[in-house]
Amino acid sequence: MLVVSARIGAGHDGAASELCARLGERGIATDMVDFLDAAPRSGGITKGVFRLWLRWTPWLYDIAYRMWVVAPFLYTPMVVLLSAIFGRRLRRWIADGEPRAVVSTYPLASVVLGHLRSRGRIEVPVATFLTDFSVHPLWVGRGIDLHLCVHSTSADAIRKMASGPVVAAGPMVAPCFREQLVAKDVARALLGVPEDSTVVLVTAGSWGVGQIEATFDDLVHDPRHFVMVACGNNERLLARLAGRPEGMAIGWTDRMPMLMSAADVLVQNAGGLTAMEAFSVGLPVISYRPIPGHGRDNALAMERAGVAPFARDQADLLAMVRAAASGTTSHARRARSIFVSDAADHVADMARSGDLAGALQGSGRAYRREAAASLRDAAAPQGRRTG
Repeated sequence: MLVVSARIGAGHDGAASELCARLGERGIATDMVDFLDAAPRSGGITKGVFRLWLRWTPWLYDIAYRMWVVAPFLYTPMVVLLSAIFGRRLRRWIADGEPRAVVSTYPLASVVLGHLRSRGRIEVPVATFLTDFSVHPLWVGRGIDLHLCVHSTSADAIRKMASGPVVAAGPMVAPCFREQLVAKDVARALLGVPEDSTVVLVTAGSWGVGQIEATFDDLVHDPRHFVMVACGNNERLLARLAGRPEGMAIGWTDRMPMLMSAADVLVQNAGGLTAMEAFSVGLPVISYRPIPGHGRDNALAMERAGVAPFARDQADLLAMVRAAASGTTSHARRARSIFVSDAADHVADMARSGDLAGALQGSGRAYRREAAASLRDAAAPQGRRTG
């Protein structure tokens, strides 16, 4: 299997890595590649522009994000251009690896793969896994054989744009968010967090973008709150928040399960992988001051789905934190229920059968066990390969 991701933030790579791990458990060898490496110079520019927009000119990112809705006639020429830039090496990766199927976890990769597939330049089935709740037109590639998404509302939106099969499988979250959780009092003692406070975990993705300091100030307006801010790799944000007595600032960390164990509620601004991880452990999630573009659309989509409320101002935020911490809302319970099946099962079945029939049947538990067993018997014992 070829899994195509991109180092734009950490969410796309996180979903791709977890998919590779699960496929490996099913006896399927994987190659995980970075879409930006298909044209290193153009890929580096793409990442740099995206990061610049989000950190310094978010209004410009919002314009670019919404351009595809306002001016849909730009879709085809942009896809043709992207295919010309990135398509050649993508086809080479497929020819060299001879995968049974290809899966994308990054929207630009999805539209390029779909374009190549629709023109007969790719002969194996192509699936895309949408990591966001909201569905941007660039997520829905024409020519894609199977769209996998995290919620039924996302699936409904995809069906309005694409004619192929759509499955709401649920998010892809690493097992450490089930296996590395500890009791709240133990986590707080290990982190040095006051045991009698309402602990709010604030996240802003791996790049630490958005109005995080303003969110911190709004939360500590209530002296009962202790605020932990995960700053990602934003060293400037970490330095500005370090030493604030009302909370603690944390740089890039692999201790997110510990932080979630200690918290009463998560406040986030992007709706990405961290929100899905919180859903999986039952930690209530609130959207606040979302970043433009996908951040705001994800906040609205999660609110409509009933899995995470969207606070519009400080009064809203404080009221929602109180309600979530007291356990009087049902959002966290609804959020845990979205993990209905495993995207890896659907992808494995697509690779096994070479068509879509098995991929759609794969939601049944008995079928999944049978398919996984046959895959283990038939596949060469190569394990998982990444590169």
